[in-house]
Amino acid sequence: MPEWSQTVPAAVRREQIVSIIERQGFARVQELSRALSVSEVTVRSDLDLLAEENIIQRVHGGAMSGIKSTAHSPDYERALTRAVTEKRRIGNAAAALVESEMAILLDAGTTTLALARALRAREDLRGVVVFTNSLTIALELGVAEPHHITVVVTGGTVSYKQRSLIDPLGDMFLGSVHSDLCFIGCNGVSTTGFTNSSLPEVTMKRRYLDSAARRIVVADSSKIGKSQMIQVAPLDRIDTLVTGVEAPPAELEALREAGLTIELA
Repeated sequence: MPEWSQTVPAAVRREQIVSIIERQGFARVQELSRALSVSEVTVRSDLDLLAEENIIQRVHGGAMSGIKSTAHSPDYERALTRAVTEKRRIGNAAAALVESEMAILLDAGTTTLALARALRAREDLRGVVVFTNSLTIALELGVAEPHHITVVVTGGTVSYKQRSLIDPLGDMFLGSVHSDLCFIGCNGVSTTGFTNSSLPEVTMKRRYLDSAARRIVVADSSKIGKSQMIQVAPLDRIDTLVTGVEAPPAELEALREAGLTIELA
């Protein structure tokens, strides 16, 4: 049995484990071993580590979803456990905008990961090409059956925080890509624009926007009305914001009055 751990970073493999458990609610060690082509010893080790970080709950024979505490989890794992249902709705709504034969750009993040899962579930799509700088999304879509989606990963330096590839190579790669749609995430959406807290991530997001005919932001309701220190884009640079119905009505109204098109999921 080939060991994924020899070719894929352990952190990425564990994200796949979390993804499977989240979708099913429960997964057995043997099932995860077969799905990821790793030994049961490796799976047990991964599950023990994820349980220690309170990302999943370890039970006899496997693991189940349900988080007791995420206070000590890394940023990305912590984000995976927040607003899961809302992000799934946002992902479904955004994925509905994709048509067969489209080329799309898919940013790194947990809401865009929900979008990727929704795309994977759409059996009606054909000939879709996804360009992404997210290692997690690449694996989520790259192992999809049937192979109705072609995945192209940007080059770059690995960012542990977002499990993504950032500049310089990622930025250079996207400069030669032109897509029908791009989907990006952000940490803040307010009348001052779309903002984020990490400059390397902002650089990639701006390149996504430059390379797409239509630009869409996906953000859960906790980001609405918030502002971070670095602007990704002003409101008029984005065609549509897809967010959850939980977003504060007053903030949504202010954004609409500023000219932003909003789709609630």
